[in-house]
Amino acid sequence: VAVLSTQSTGSSGINAEYGDLGYLWALRKLVKLSICNIDFSAEGLDISTITTLLQELIVTNCSLKCITQINGLGRLKSLKRLILTHNSLTDLDERTMLKLKELTDLQLGYNLIRSFPNVVTKMEKLEELSLIHNQISVLPDEVVQMRSLEKLHLDNNVLTELPEYVTLQLPQLRALTLENNKLKHNTRSTQQTRSKFYYKIGL
Repeated sequence: VAVLSTQSTGSSGINAEYGDLGYLWALRKLVKLSICNIDFSAEGLDISTITTLLQELIVTNCSLKCITQINGLGRLKSLKRLILTHNSLTDLDERTMLKLKELTDLQLGYNLIRSFPNVVTKMEKLEELSLIHNQISVLPDEVVQMRSLEKLHLDNNVLTELPEYVTLQLPQLRALTLENNKLKHNTRSTQQTRSKFYYKIGL
C-alpha cells in the first residue's frame, strides 16, 4: 500500500510545491493520495498522470471552487473514497462524478454547497455521503433513488424539515445525522418510523 501525503506546512511526504506533483506518475502502486493545505484556486490540481488504480483521494483545505479544477479526476475508475472537505465548492460536475462508478464514500463537508447535489442520487454504489457544514435547505425527492446509501450526514446545514421518504424509502440507510439544522420540533416523531436505525437529531 502506497500512501502519499502532501502538506504545505509540514516536512513529511514530498515537497508541497505545485510542480512536484508531476512526479506522481511514477508511483504505479499508489492507492491513497492525500493533498492538504495548498491553494489550487488559480491553477487547479492536475492529477491526470497518476495511476488509475488509486482507491482513495483526499484534497482538503485547497481552496477549490469547483470539482473540474481537479484535472483527471474522471480517469480514476477504481476510486472508492473521495474526500473534498474544507474547500469552497458550490456544486458537483455531473459528467465528472458519473465516471466514478466504484465510489462508495463521498465527503463534502465544510464547503459552500447550497443545493443538495442531485448527481449523487445517480451514483449507484454510494454507501456514505457527508455534506456537513454546508448551506443546504432542502432534500430533493430524488434522494429515494440512493438504494445503496447506508450513512447520510447533514449536520450544520439549514434544513427545516426531514421528508418522510428519507427514513422509509432508503432500504440500506442505517445512520442519519442532522444536528444543528433548523428542523421543526415534530421531526422527532420520525425517530419511531424504523427500527435498527441510528438517529442523531439536534433541534
